[in-house]
Amino acid sequence: MRHSRSVSALLLSGLLALSPLTQASELELLINMLHENGMVSDEQYGRLMAELNQNKQATETEKQQEHEARQVMETRLDEATQPPEVEVTTRGGIRVRTTDGEFETRLRGRLMVDAAAHNGNPDLGDGTEIRRARLAWTGRMFHDWGFQFDYDFADGGKLRDSFVSYEGFEDIRLRTGLMEIPFQLQYRTSSSNSQLIERSLLGAFGGDRYIGVMGDIKKQHWSFAAGAFGDTATRKNPINDEGWGLGSRLTVAPINSDGRLLHFGTAVMYRNVDKDASGQQRVVRFSEQPEARVAGRPIVDTGDISNSRSFTRYGAETAVIRGPFSAQAEYVHTAVSRSSASNLGFDGWHLQAGYFLTNDARVYERGDFGAVTPKHRVGQGGIGAWELTLRYSSLDLSDRDIIGGEMDLFNVGLNWFPVPMLRFSANYIDVIKVKDGPNDGQKPRVFLVRSQWAF
Repeated sequence: MRHSRSVSALLLSGLLALSPLTQASELELLINMLHENGMVSDEQYGRLMAELNQNKQATETEKQQEHEARQVMETRLDEATQPPEVEVTTRGGIRVRTTDGEFETRLRGRLMVDAAAHNGNPDLGDGTEIRRARLAWTGRMFHDWGFQFDYDFADGGKLRDSFVSYEGFEDIRLRTGLMEIPFQLQYRTSSSNSQLIERSLLGAFGGDRYIGVMGDIKKQHWSFAAGAFGDTATRKNPINDEGWGLGSRLTVAPINSDGRLLHFGTAVMYRNVDKDASGQQRVVRFSEQPEARVAGRPIVDTGDISNSRSFTRYGAETAVIRGPFSAQAEYVHTAVSRSSASNLGFDGWHLQAGYFLTNDARVYERGDFGAVTPKHRVGQGGIGAWELTLRYSSLDLSDRDIIGGEMDLFNVGLNWFPVPMLRFSANYIDVIKVKDGPNDGQKPRVFLVRSQWAF
């Protein structure tokens, strides 16, 4: 009995002295050998095996906890030391963003160089022009807050769309700052993506930018934008109340998939005219050039319309895409309210179409047209994207005592997109009618070319 107690004590002390890292199988083998040789009783054997199993379970639990803690620390270390992602894109500008999407910044820009030759009357000078040289810095802060600062260095410099936005709602954006009013499909489409070099004669009724607030929502099959606006960014008369306006645009696209599009839109814009230093309503003026800006001379022009209280523009638009073919049409009516004379009405419309000679198509992006990306690039065995375009435009700026003139013209063009971001265009513009106004009966013709880099 004394011998058994000595052996049991020896084994117990050995068990306690063993490191948790000691192989449990070796200890279990030793106990089995002692039990088989009669040196350990059945009672002692059972107690020793129970203690061994208990020790094994505790060791395994401790190892598992250590492993899990090590994995958590390694994951946190990887996240903390992960470098920010840098992404260079050929569409949408140069972008830098963090991996968690909390912060993002982009640099976008466009450079357009024009050259024009004129003939016919009136005598318009030939020449060249830097039409646009714009840089836009855009970004996102804390995921939901955005910003944009856009400046055009051409023609003495001018601030363009510059605002702060909130984008925390799905497909909805709220903005405050300097913005273009939501009016006309041709103006909601970037100048970089216009089918012809310049926008149509409806430019007499669009492209205005004012400081204000605006919200928009864009879905695959419809879009809506509305805003309230103060005055322009260049207003220099803070003594008197500035003008104000409202604008909205709604589009629906019942067909928008598989290279097919059917688009309809309508818009309205109201503008209350501000007053001059004497308290009188400021003048309103509408004019337009023959879809070319190098000469810088309008062909139809209302001149100053004095005592104008307000004006309202109504617009309707439609567009279709079917494979390489596309077409769009727009109509705008502008009503001018005067305080001491009869009200006025001016209007205009255009119809344009395009056809890609290559296996390419226009891009529609939730209410607007986007950039063309050639499928077969020059330098990679392709010839780029080639597009034939044409447009008929009509504008009437005569009503009652205001004889600004009527103008109709035909514009035919060719676009070549060798690679993304580059475009070369040529337009031939034939003014087929000028009636009344300062250039009655005269019919200028223009050959206009452009090289464009937009990133």
